[in-house]
Amino acid sequence: MKTRLNILLVVALVFLLLLAGCSNTWNKTNSEVENNANSRYTVYYNKKVQYIGNNSEVINLLNILGVGDLGEYTIDLSTDKEPYSLTINYSKLKDNGDEDKFKAISQIDYAFYLLALVDNLSSVDINYKTYNYNLDIEEANKLVEGNIKDYGTSPEKLKELKEILNPQD
Repeated sequence: MKTRLNILLVVALVFLLLLAGCSNTWNKTNSEVENNANSRYTVYYNKKVQYIGNNSEVINLLNILGVGDLGEYTIDLSTDKEPYSLTINYSKLKDNGDEDKFKAISQIDYAFYLLALVDNLSSVDINYKTYNYNLDIEEANKLVEGNIKDYGTSPEKLKELKEILNPQD
């Protein structure tokens, strides 16, 4: 009886260790990234994508950037010929008030991060119903007064980009 109890305890301990070891740190949500502002930009940088045609890497980057925080979406990748583009189509927003927010948006920060972090991406379109937000490299370069791609070269440069986009924060 004592042997069975010892075996059961060992099995339970091994199970708990396995469970703890399997916690997934690669698919952090945006709110998890928010908890550690200094590592946020390192996480973004570590998800940098070389080619827009790499669907799974692009989706991982979108998840890290919090694209799904606004609602349900699908993506379309235009990779037939240059310039390459990414279209994000929201089908349903999480909160009723978000539609008014979406209408009033003059700048969507994650579009800038996408241009900086996807090497061959030239433009981002974000759609919900009849509302459209578009950002291309030229427009982004004007706003940052430089080359948007330079901000994807390090976590420090990504933090600089955030300060340019939101100087009041």
